[in-house]
Amino acid sequence: MHNEKEVQQYSVRKIVGLWALVALPMLVFRFILMPVLVPRVSIHPGILYWLFMIVGMIWQFVLSVIILRRELGPLTWEKLKQRLWLNHPVHPKTFKIYKLAYSFTIPVILYAFFFEGSGLFSFMGDTINRYLPALAPENYAVIQNLAVPEFEGAWYLLGIALVSCLFNYLLGEELFFRGILLPKMKGAFGKWDWAMNGVLFAAYHLHKISEIPLFIIGSLFYGFLNVRYRSFWPSVIIHGVEAIPLLLGVTAIILGLQ
Repeated sequence: MHNEKEVQQYSVRKIVGLWALVALPMLVFRFILMPVLVPRVSIHPGILYWLFMIVGMIWQFVLSVIILRRELGPLTWEKLKQRLWLNHPVHPKTFKIYKLAYSFTIPVILYAFFFEGSGLFSFMGDTINRYLPALAPENYAVIQNLAVPEFEGAWYLLGIALVSCLFNYLLGEELFFRGILLPKMKGAFGKWDWAMNGVLFAAYHLHKISEIPLFIIGSLFYGFLNVRYRSFWPSVIIHGVEAIPLLLGVTAIILGLQ
């Protein structure tokens, strides 16, 4: 089960190439399509931007399926389970199921929140935006700006949020970065595969380009437990915790509690 030969490793060139296939569309959406469409369509800019981000994440799912079909042929649960590590964490010495590893996601979640959610390190992005104002996020790119009276009672927002969460924390970003890439990065990056995965994941956020330095620090350990315990699920938990405040915030907006 722990023989690395069971998963043929990717080269650095292939890893960067696949990264570009998911990162560049986000760049196009943010800096090319949005400026062209915002003055020309009647859709609220914040909703339009959000929909573009979801399209980008759905593309990650589609690309992941294409890759899996090319690598595995007909997709079966056993093939997917082995390729994507779709099992409970496994102890690296005993090779037995080690569910206690799920509890190790807590310090990683706290670490990520400290750097990304506490606001103490927002000066990094602020500094970049000050000296490179073209990279600063537009108002529509900040989801908190959807907290306006016009969305009170707009329950379709919750549907958008649920689809966004599905492809953000499971079928899109997580499937591609921790399912497709991470198990195949050891050959290129050795014992630092998890760290480079975090760097690539942060750097993919070209739609939030001035925040990438902060994301690199905050998401550095997202894949660490996955690699150590050969399981896809720890990073899903670590990343997916973000869905809780998002869904609560959207619900509050709809109920007019903002």
